[in-house]
Amino acid sequence: MIIAIEGVDGAGKYTLTRRLVARLTDAGHRVATLAYPRYTVAPLGPALRDLLAGDARLAALAAAPRATAMMFALDRAASRPELDALTAANDVVLLDRYVASNAAYGAARLPLAERADFPAWVAELELGSLALPAPDLQVLLQVPVARARADAAARADGDPARARDVFEVDDGLQARCARMYADLAARNWVCPWLVVNRESGVASIEEWLAARAASRRR
Repeated sequence: MIIAIEGVDGAGKYTLTRRLVARLTDAGHRVATLAYPRYTVAPLGPALRDLLAGDARLAALAAAPRATAMMFALDRAASRPELDALTAANDVVLLDRYVASNAAYGAARLPLAERADFPAWVAELELGSLALPAPDLQVLLQVPVARARADAAARADGDPARARDVFEVDDGLQARCARMYADLAARNWVCPWLVVNRESGVASIEEWLAARAASRRR
């Protein structure tokens, strides 16, 4: 089973993932994690890291949302052997960002008139042309944008190696992205969605998993 954890920058996806791993492991499940983009995996990971850091050599590419989205998609496509191996060896694979990140952030960077059709383009690209597996569940960690922004800034202040990237410092982009995520979740884009908060996120996902298991036993 693939569960994708989604949300704006600073929402707390890493913390939620770590807590969920502990709880599911304690319950006897085999659990693995994978985070996108894979910044350390050449060739696309380092290029994406530099693009998000504002590398002037990549400015033209960074200014083209569809080209940027293609890079994120190709990084995921290159991870397919690893993702398949994790899925085969574990009961649950938790992904820190997946295809919905591309849909939400890419659409949020486009003019208003072009946003509505963008998620369908991403789905066709990643789940169609690139044949990535659809997730079984997408979890939106919903946190007020102002709180997420403050937490991202505090994280960067405490760890110079985690300086905020060009997406994270763009407050307008983060707000538009939050609205795009809410829209995707409301219409269960690609697969079922679960909207959670930081306090109840782990329990909500556990309840969803229990209900799913119970329905399959009937």
